[in-house]
Amino acid sequence: MKQLLQIFTVMFRIGLTTVGGGLVMLPQMTREYADRRGWVSRDELFDLFAVAQSLPGVIAVNASILVGYRLAKIKGAAAAVLGAVLPSLLVLIAVAVWYDRFIDNPFVLGALRAVRGCVVALLFCVSLDMRKKAFPDGKAGDRLFSIAIAAAALALAFLTRVNLIWIILGGAAAGLLYSAARRKGGRRDGAS
Repeated sequence: MKQLLQIFTVMFRIGLTTVGGGLVMLPQMTREYADRRGWVSRDELFDLFAVAQSLPGVIAVNASILVGYRLAKIKGAAAAVLGAVLPSLLVLIAVAVWYDRFIDNPFVLGALRAVRGCVVALLFCVSLDMRKKAFPDGKAGDRLFSIAIAAAALALAFLTRVNLIWIILGGAAAGLLYSAARRKGGRRDGAS
């Protein structure tokens, strides 16, 4: 029960301070779950986020479910998702009730403008952190493959109107083919 309360409390705090989408949660979750508490490793957290991004739905909810489940199965997933979603729900209810007062308030508009800039900075930090995992040290071929996939995905996302899910599925397919080719090549090298 104590761990469930800790999972809920940590996710509530993260949910309360996350503005701008699920990826902004990653640095906070890394700090709380990997660095401070040692519940998961940084690599495992990045892998869970990669899965969360690939699934339909909200990244923050998906990531909360996956991390919570990893820590305490179904009860952990429920505690994590409740903690992540409850702050947004409460704020959304408050905004809905006082919407007319908020919408034209120059102070609120100024604060939102500033928050957007902070979100861009946080997403940049997440990108730098994920870069280390996405382009691992090791075999040059693996690193080159990861860079090529990232470049192709970036080009498709910015230069075409291809739906993002097709880019993600294409990347997954390319990764499967690359792994199969490496495995087949490894068998051939080992047989010689």
